[in-house]
Amino acid sequence: MTPRESAGIEAQCLPDPAGFSPGTIDGVLGTKSQAAAADFQRPATKYYGVTLTVDARVSPKTWPVLRAHAF
Repeated sequence: MTPRESAGIEAQCLPDPAGFSPGTIDGVLGTKSQAAAADFQRPATKYYGVTLTVDARVSPKTWPVLRAHAF
């Protein structure tokens, strides 16, 4: 598994327990995964106190919020 595939799987797994389903966990950030990322980013200010750009990408600013939420 490449680092990119591993990151893709992590990016799909982290929002799922919060109810933001990325669809099939396959490491590919397709339309469902992007929608899950955007759905996670929208309430970030309210619930996590962080303003995230809602761009459906797991950007460097989104990663720590996803990881903190998961643990």
